[in-house]
Amino acid sequence: MGSRIRFTKAKQVFETYPELSEKVALPTADPTPQEYAQALLQGTEPTSSLTFFAHALPKREAVWWGTKCVTGLDDKRSAEDEAVLELVENWVREGDEEARVAVHNAVEDMNGNSPSLWIGRAASWSGGSLSPNPDYRVDMPPHLTAVGVNVAMQVAIGSLGPKARTDALETCISAGLSFAEGGVMPVVHVKGQDVT
Repeated sequence: MGSRIRFTKAKQVFETYPELSEKVALPTADPTPQEYAQALLQGTEPTSSLTFFAHALPKREAVWWGTKCVTGLDDKRSAEDEAVLELVENWVREGDEEARVAVHNAVEDMNGNSPSLWIGRAASWSGGSLSPNPDYRVDMPPHLTAVGVNVAMQVAIGSLGPKARTDALETCISAGLSFAEGGVMPVVHVKGQDVT
């Protein structure tokens, strides 16, 4: 199987999502998205690799990557979080509007800042309308799914202790790169998670 990333150059990701340059430095050379994600990981702002890579993957793949990372890193999920993750996984498999609306309905009234809630928002924002009024459609901005995936992963990694954060970040990027190149997306787990 070929790459799941539709972009051949990192600069194309920034051209498609201009708002990304507000959070992630533009590449000075002409790397592939995979090369640039790795370069960001090794740079001065390593978490920007998550932000970039969430935009580089197609929406469903980005949500699946984020879901697997969140599942492996967030061991304090509530029953409500588990229900959202189940709906998100169904949306990834089915990819239809009915499944997306089910996720949207589940997260619409949720409060908090859990990684699972943000993954649910990411899936919910993959289509539909920003307006709750069915007679006044406002197309969902295309970058919102990547924003939701990024926030979910940043929250999950940020909840870990300092010793585990670097390992978690590297593990998520490594798993995402493998998945992007056609591999199966593994459940991410960081050994000896220090959550204090």
